[in-house]
Amino acid sequence: MHVRSVLIAVAVSGAAFYALGRYGQVAVPQGSAPPVIEPALAQGQKPPEAPRAAAPSAGEGAPNRPAAPQQVDETALRYFAAQGDTRRYEAELARLRALYPEWKPPTDLTSQGKEGDPELDRMWKLFAEGKYGEVRAAIVQRSTVDPGWRPPAELSTQLDTAEARQRLVNASNARQWEQVIRLGTETPAMLTCASVDALWRVAEAFVQTGKPERARDAYAYVLTNCTNPVERVGTMQKALATLPEGLVGALLAQERQDEFASIRDELARRHIGKAADDPSQASPAEDIQRIEALANAATTPDDAILLGFYTLHHDDAAKAATWFQTALARKGGAKAAEGAVLALGATKRYQEAEALGAQWLEADAANRKAYLDVVTALLTQEPPPRLDRGVIERIVKTVGTDKYAPGAGALGWYAYNAGQIAPAGTWFETALSWDRGYEPAAYGLALVRERQRDQSGLRSLVAEWGSRSQRIVEVLDPHRGRRSAPDDIAAGRRRTAPGASVEEPGARKAVPARASRPDGTPDGEVVAAAPARQAVPRARASACASGGSAAGALQRGWCLLDLKRPAAAAQAFEAARRSGNAQVAADAAAGLAYAKLRQGLTAEASAAASSAHLPPAQRGAFSALLLSERFYAQYDAKDYNGALVTLSARARYAPETTDLMLMRGWSYFNLGRYEDASQVFEALYKVNRSSEALSGLTAIRDATQRNRY
Repeated sequence: MHVRSVLIAVAVSGAAFYALGRYGQVAVPQGSAPPVIEPALAQGQKPPEAPRAAAPSAGEGAPNRPAAPQQVDETALRYFAAQGDTRRYEAELARLRALYPEWKPPTDLTSQGKEGDPELDRMWKLFAEGKYGEVRAAIVQRSTVDPGWRPPAELSTQLDTAEARQRLVNASNARQWEQVIRLGTETPAMLTCASVDALWRVAEAFVQTGKPERARDAYAYVLTNCTNPVERVGTMQKALATLPEGLVGALLAQERQDEFASIRDELARRHIGKAADDPSQASPAEDIQRIEALANAATTPDDAILLGFYTLHHDDAAKAATWFQTALARKGGAKAAEGAVLALGATKRYQEAEALGAQWLEADAANRKAYLDVVTALLTQEPPPRLDRGVIERIVKTVGTDKYAPGAGALGWYAYNAGQIAPAGTWFETALSWDRGYEPAAYGLALVRERQRDQSGLRSLVAEWGSRSQRIVEVLDPHRGRRSAPDDIAAGRRRTAPGASVEEPGARKAVPARASRPDGTPDGEVVAAAPARQAVPRARASACASGGSAAGALQRGWCLLDLKRPAAAAQAFEAARRSGNAQVAADAAAGLAYAKLRQGLTAEASAAASSAHLPPAQRGAFSALLLSERFYAQYDAKDYNGALVTLSARARYAPETTDLMLMRGWSYFNLGRYEDASQVFEALYKVNRSSEALSGLTAIRDATQRNRY
C-alpha cells in the first residue's frame, strides 16, 4: 500500500503499518483529521469497507483529491444536534469532514430528526451514553423482530470505533503497549482530532516499546492538524514528559501565537535544575533570565528556590541567600529554609544561619544536616565567637540527638580554644565514640592529654593512630616543630582525614573564656544519623576530584554525597569498596548505603548496610532511617495500620520526631481512632503550640460533630 507523505513504518505482529504526518507533511488537506496509523494490506487482501470518498487512481490522471460523495450518512450528526450534545456533534462533524472533504453540512439538522425512527433514536441515545453493549443488544433484538431491517452504516461504524477506543483505553491502562499499537493499527478511524486521547495513548505505547521517534510523529500529527488549544498544550506536555529533549525541539517549532510558553518555562526549569545538581554544568543565560522574570513576578516560592540552589552551587552565595529569603517570605517552607541556612553559612553569616536553622530542625533531615554543618563552622571560627547559653544548649542537644561526630568535635575545639581543657576532652571522646575513625577528634584528644600531662593516654592514642596520622605522632615528639600553626593543622588534617572539612583553630593558641562551659555529654538518642563523615563545603567542590586510590575514591564518595549527587557518590563508593583494604571497604559500604538511601533505593541501601558491618549505634540509626522511609511509603499508600506497625518497629531504634508523631496522629485519624489521634495532637500542641497539631484537633472536632448528626 503506497501512501503519499508516509514517513515511517514499523512491524507489529507481522503486519506493517504507517504513521502519517511529520512536522506538517501529511497526506490530507490541512485542518482535516485523518487516521495517524493505517494498516498495510496483505497481498490480495481487500481493503476494509468504510464510508470514504472514492479517489481516482494515479493512472487515471484525475486530480489527487477525493471526489464528492454520492451520499453521506448524517444520522449521527442529526441525532447529536437534536439532543444538543455539542461535544459529540463537533466530533462527528470533524469526522465527516475528514472522510468527505467535499461534503457540506446541511443548514437545518433538526427538521429531519423529528421524522426519524424512535427505536433508532433510542439506540443513538444509548450510544451517546456509552452503553455500547445495550446498543448491540437492541440491534440484535430489532433484527430478530424485523429480519429485513439493517442498522445504519453510520451507527455500525461509530459503534465499532467506540468499542475499539474502549479496548485501546483498557489496554493502555493495563500497560499492554503492543496491544495498544495493534488496536490503533486495526482501527485507524479512531485516531483523529476527534479523539486526541487515543492518539496520546498510542504515542505513549510507542515510547514504552522503545520507538520514541514514532511517538514524536504522533504528537506532530496532533500539532499539525488539531486546533483545540487545550489539547495542543496537553500534547506538548505529554511530549515533554515522555520524549527525550532532543525530540521535543522540533515539536515546539509548531507553536502558534506563543501557546507553548509554559512548556518553554518548564524546559528552562529542567536545565537550571540539572545545573543546580551538578555544579560543573551551567544553564544558558536565556533560561536564567526567563525563570528570573517568572520568579520576580510570582507569589509562589518554587522558582525562587530553584534559582537559589542554582546560584548557591555556582559560587554566588550572596545572591542565593536573597532568593531563599524571597522564597521564605512566600511560605517556601523547609526547602527554602534549608537553602537559606546553607547560603548564609557560605557567606560566613553563621550566627544568622544558626538562628534560622534552629526554627526548622524538626522539618526535615536535610534541614537538620544544614543546621549541623553551619554550627560546626560557627564553633570552629578563630577566635571563637561569643554565643549565648541558649544557643550552646541548642547546639549540644541537636548534636547529641543526631550523634553527629563532627559537631561533637567542633564543640571540643570550641571548648579547647576557650581554655576549657577537660570539657574539650570529653567532647573529643564523645565524637570518637560515635565515629571511631574521625581523626580530627583524635588529634584534639591528643592535645588535651598532652596539656593534662597524661602520657599514658597520649601513647595509647599514638599507638592507635600512628599509622594513619602523622600529626598525632608529632604531639608525642618533643621536636615536632611548628605543630601549633593553624596552616600546619589544616594541612595535616587534609593528609590524614579524607572528607573532613572542619578548620580547627590553632590548637595551642589560648583564648580567654567567652562562652558558657559546654560541660557534660550530649543528651538524647539517635533520630536520623547523618553519614559519619564531615561534610565538604560547597566552595570546595573541586576537592571531589581525588586520585585513583581506594582512599581517594572514598573521599570522593563523601564529597559527592554532600553535594547531593548520590548516584555519582554510589559509583565512587563502589570503586572504593572493590579496591580498598578492609577498613576502606567497610567505610565505603557505609557510604554506599547512605547514597542508595538518598536515591530512594531502600532495598539496595539495606543490603549495602548489611555488608558494611556498621557499629551497633550506627546500624540502629540506619535502621531507623529505613523504617522511616517504609512508614512514609505505607502512609502514602493509605495503609495506615501498616504505617503504625512500622512506627512501633522504628521506636526500637530511635524516638519519634515531631513530624513522625504528627503523622502518627493523622494515621489514627484516618482509621477513625479519634481518641488516640486527639491524645497525640494535644501532646504536640502543649509542647510547641504546633499549628499542624491544632489543625488535627480541629479536624477531629469536625469529624465527631458530623458523626453526631
